[in-house]
Amino acid sequence: MQATSSMSSNDATEEIVGVLRAYFSAPLARALLTSTLRRAKVAHEPIERRAVRAAIDALDEVLPNYIADASRRAACLRSLRLLAGASAPPAARDDFFRDIAATAAVATTIIHIRTTDDVVNACEVGRDIARKIGLSDVEQIKVATATAELTRNALLYAGGGEMRITTVDAPRRGLEISVSDNGPGIEDLELVMSDRYRSRSGMGMGLKGAKRLMDAFEIASSSHGTKVLVRKFVR
Repeated sequence: MQATSSMSSNDATEEIVGVLRAYFSAPLARALLTSTLRRAKVAHEPIERRAVRAAIDALDEVLPNYIADASRRAACLRSLRLLAGASAPPAARDDFFRDIAATAAVATTIIHIRTTDDVVNACEVGRDIARKIGLSDVEQIKVATATAELTRNALLYAGGGEMRITTVDAPRRGLEISVSDNGPGIEDLELVMSDRYRSRSGMGMGLKGAKRLMDAFEIASSSHGTKVLVRKFVR
């Protein structure tokens, strides 16, 4: 019996947009995907699962026009190709990643979020740790995407914050990501997390997207700041 993917066409579209949002604003990420598909005529939105590889190949052609830095462009393409189930060349690892590999079974990595480069770095670190603890390629992308959503929120709405990634062995093996800030907080948290909330800024989509992608989600917010805690477990 042939294995089938559980990713729906809408999921495929949102996963690609989620990867792009680690490098672009939400409107630009979606506009880039839409314009690329229209120009290449290889797929249409929502993207069917069987068309994901063709859509990513089309994005590969245009990414140099949008991401000048070769290493960032390669990282973006690696993440995209993981969605298509394509093999990606091993990422270059610096001393920071080697230090992560040498840590104990339970360890915490802290990243301060002050710039968009910190958001990109957080995504790469999250995906790398997810790989090291044994999460599948698709689950690694989900971790990276959720990390992008949460750290970008902290940067946009609070001017920055702190992300902590902790690997855990009990009660289940997995990782825990917390993102905290000292911003003004979310005035109506229940509304923002509800299905009836539609934000022009994208904050609600980011939080709800992270919740959808991860296995556990907790959030607390007050006038002194916001903290979000998410978890992903190894199956």
